[in-house]
Amino acid sequence: MRLGLALPVGDEAAAAAAAEAAGCAAVLVEATGGAAVPAAAAAVVRTCLVRVAFPVRLGSDHPVTLAEDVAVLDNLSSGRIVAVVDTGDLGPEEAAEDLSVLLAALTPRPVRHDGSRWRVPAGLEGHRAPDRIEVTPKPVQVEVPVWIRGAAADALDPALPRLVADRGRVDPERRVQPAVAELAGTADALDADRDAVVAWADAGATHLLVRFPDPAEGLPLLGRFLAPEVAMPEFPRVIAEADPPPPWPGPARYVTPPQEARP
Repeated sequence: MRLGLALPVGDEAAAAAAAEAAGCAAVLVEATGGAAVPAAAAAVVRTCLVRVAFPVRLGSDHPVTLAEDVAVLDNLSSGRIVAVVDTGDLGPEEAAEDLSVLLAALTPRPVRHDGSRWRVPAGLEGHRAPDRIEVTPKPVQVEVPVWIRGAAADALDPALPRLVADRGRVDPERRVQPAVAELAGTADALDADRDAVVAWADAGATHLLVRFPDPAEGLPLLGRFLAPEVAMPEFPRVIAEADPPPPWPGPARYVTPPQEARP
C-alpha cells in the first residue's frame, strides 16, 4: 500500500513539498470550489515526483470546463494529476451524464454530446460552432486517473476506483482502491497509527491518504515508521527504530593519502 498526505487547506505548497521530501507517493488537495485549482497548482509547482489528486465537483460547472482544468494541471505537473470526481448533490442519472462528458473530454478524441443537462458543442445562437470540439491543451497522460466519491458514486461506472473513508467499504478485489483516513501523527500514538495503516492494507486498500492534525510533526513519523509497515512489511522494525547513523565524515579521515603511503 502506498501512503500519501491530505494537504491542509491554505498551506498546500509547503505541505506538498514536505510530503515529497518524506517519501509520500501522493498528496490530496482538499480545498473546494474556486480554490481547488489554484491549490493544486501550488502543490504541483513545489513538487516533482508525487501524484497530485485534486477535487473535481460535478454539478454547476460544465464538464468540458472541468476537463480543461484537469488538462492544464496535468500539463503543469508533467502528467502527475489524479482527478477526484465528487458527485456532489447530483442524482445518479445526472452524475452519470456529467461524468460521461468529463471522461470523453479528457480523451484525445473530439467530443459531441446532446443530453438532458449538457450539449457539446453548446450550439449558442449567433455562433458558428463545429460539430465536435476538443479540449486544449490535451492532458499529458493518455488516460488521466479518475477516482470518484460522493452520494451517487456507487451508481456510476463500476470500473472506476472509489475513494473511501470507511475501512468497511474497501473492495479488496479492485486493482486500485484509494482511501483517506485520519491519524494522530504523534510519537505517543505511533503504535495506534501503525495498527491503523496495517489494518487498511490488510483490508485491501492500495493507496492511503492520511490527515494529520499537525503535518509538520506527522510527516517524519510517516516516512520513517509508518511507510515500512506497509511498503516493506518484512523490514526489521528494530532498524527503523534505531537512531540514525552519524554523518559520514568523508574518506580523508580513513584513507591514507597516496603520497603518505609511499615508502
